[in-house]
Amino acid sequence: MRILFVGNEEEYTASIQTRGNDRPFSLFFCASLADALKPAGFDAVVVPALRFLEYPPLTKQVPLIASGTARLAEACFEAGCSDFIREPWTEDELHARIASHTRTYLAFNDDGLILTGHSLIGPAAEIQLSDAAYSILLLLANNTGHAVPRMAIASLVGEQTKSSRSIDMRIARLRAALRSAGAGTVADRLHCAHGAYRLDA
Repeated sequence: MRILFVGNEEEYTASIQTRGNDRPFSLFFCASLADALKPAGFDAVVVPALRFLEYPPLTKQVPLIASGTARLAEACFEAGCSDFIREPWTEDELHARIASHTRTYLAFNDDGLILTGHSLIGPAAEIQLSDAAYSILLLLANNTGHAVPRMAIASLVGEQTKSSRSIDMRIARLRAALRSAGAGTVADRLHCAHGAYRLDA
């Protein structure tokens, strides 16, 4: 899970009550809310409430969580935030709050896969997916039973190559991640034919 905090590390530290023993996400910082709204592959944006109210966004591409005192919650929701977390909060609480917005259940079969942010959770292990692998898996899942051309996958992950080998390698790594998570039957249902990939139902 990748989280962007609008502010610096000192402001972040001032917002929390306790840090997790092993922070369950990757944390990044930026100076302004305008910078935070630029697409960058984050699972959520956390912004101090007063900063959010000064410049509420017109659109949100990821969950945007305002952070502040309880008296600011109503104003932040009216201004369009996705959620509000009252200060001080713990890192575990923040992780759980964001996971509730980003959790996707992949119900291909009985393997019981859960995709939470970029974490692929299966019966055998929890695997962290790269941005590209995460995007490819969602694309294939949303088109279960239908062929997805290599060119569509290349466009999704920003490949600028005419060679299909790089896409095939990405799919091979995705299959390996599925098997490592204990979802071998899902990996076996990912087929290539005639320049396209298909995830069978």
